[in-house]
Amino acid sequence: MPLFPSSRLRRNRSSSLRVLLLLFLVGLSSCHRQKAILNEPVDQVYQMALQRIQKKKYYSARSLLQSLQSRIPQEDRELLPLVQLKLADAFYLEGGVLNLGESLSAYRSFLTYYPQREEAAYAQFQVGMSLYGQVLAPDRDQDLTHKAIAEFEKVERLYPGTPYVEKARDQILSCREKLAAHEFVIGYFYYRRKDYMGAADRFRVILDKYPHFDRIEETLLLLGNSLVATSNPDEARLYFVRLVQEYPDGRFTREAHARLKEMGKG
Repeated sequence: MPLFPSSRLRRNRSSSLRVLLLLFLVGLSSCHRQKAILNEPVDQVYQMALQRIQKKKYYSARSLLQSLQSRIPQEDRELLPLVQLKLADAFYLEGGVLNLGESLSAYRSFLTYYPQREEAAYAQFQVGMSLYGQVLAPDRDQDLTHKAIAEFEKVERLYPGTPYVEKARDQILSCREKLAAHEFVIGYFYYRRKDYMGAADRFRVILDKYPHFDRIEETLLLLGNSLVATSNPDEARLYFVRLVQEYPDGRFTREAHARLKEMGKG
């Protein structure tokens, strides 16, 4: 074994040292640039943060906005509210459960300090959206869906006449669709396990509370089948007839006709 490193090993070590030195200099330069930016006037730093949000550089934008919070006087009622709102946006736009939790807190904080500002309606809508973004799959707990609905309902109650009222209504419909899907998943689970009474209870909830659910036709059929299985043919017939009348060309109409024929009406 040679006592001294080979020339190749010495070259590798030299290259590694050059790379480390280059990385150090790049990092040092970046640090100086960041410090220089933070010394710029607050309105210019704010505009830089907006540009980074547009470029989807959300972490960098948040760093700039957070630096401004300590530089702008707390009594400021012009720039500081906008900084806080854009900080919330930077969390929301990046997405993910942790960031949505941060955006939820930030929008609520904005509403606490600036409830009368023009942007308050938007902030309230975004509280709902921050919750909506965390809603779980239909087979999971839907507590966040209910909370999102409550926040969307506040938009019309607290900020009537704003453009966000209609958007909030649309989101409420989307939330209700998720709640209906939750009931359907559970009802279908019971149905497959032949717990027809449990299934019927869930399918009735859908018809009573979520009449615009996109699987109403299938719900009518499954509810009718469940009622037949639990010896309630008269009530079952009502749902089969309704399916045939409301969805004459539907996917499940032929099966509903067959059920009615078996029951002596079809």
